[in-house]
Amino acid sequence: MTDTTPTSGEAFESLANARRSVRRFSSASVPEEVMQSALRAAHLAPSSNNLQPWEFHWVRSGSADREAAVTACLSQPAAATSAELVFFVGRPDLLEARCAAMVAHFEAAGNDGTASYYRDQVAANIAGMSAAARNAWVDKSVALAAAQFMLAIKAAGFDSCPMEGLDPDQVRALFGLPADATVTMAISVGEGTPEGLYGPRLRFPLADHLREH
Repeated sequence: MTDTTPTSGEAFESLANARRSVRRFSSASVPEEVMQSALRAAHLAPSSNNLQPWEFHWVRSGSADREAAVTACLSQPAAATSAELVFFVGRPDLLEARCAAMVAHFEAAGNDGTASYYRDQVAANIAGMSAAARNAWVDKSVALAAAQFMLAIKAAGFDSCPMEGLDPDQVRALFGLPADATVTMAISVGEGTPEGLYGPRLRFPLADHLREH
């Protein structure tokens, strides 16, 4: 299938090359529409069986939860100096409900084959998973949304930093999340400063990682 995209492969590679994890930000604000657009882009990310098992918890710059959110990120500079903070959370506890919603959607559309697939196969797969396997399955999808968000932020001319160094219990308490919610990562957003880049980018040669068959 041929699709018309708004950018070329070279332009996208240039965008990916420009995205860096910036750990210190200026005092500049990030426009509302930049954040909203990036969150919409994150929501368009692919997910296993299209169950979209994510939640995005956006702690705005002036939020009463700001101090607690920074503390939950261990007060690291990437969080403390950011203009905005978004927590990317997985909800394994909602998988059954999301699966049932997919069944209802396809039944309403008269697509009994796909409805049956979700009812008989996807639901059974979810029910048979261990808690650890379910969490890992969810986190993979959430990470795809987070990556898409960071690229969208860079495309708008701003910077970000993914943070896995955080206290998930504090995050769950802050947002009233259930104990089995997974806190995949937090992402700080702002206008990066030169000192926020901790050295030049280092990547091992692609040949070390690529295997062609």
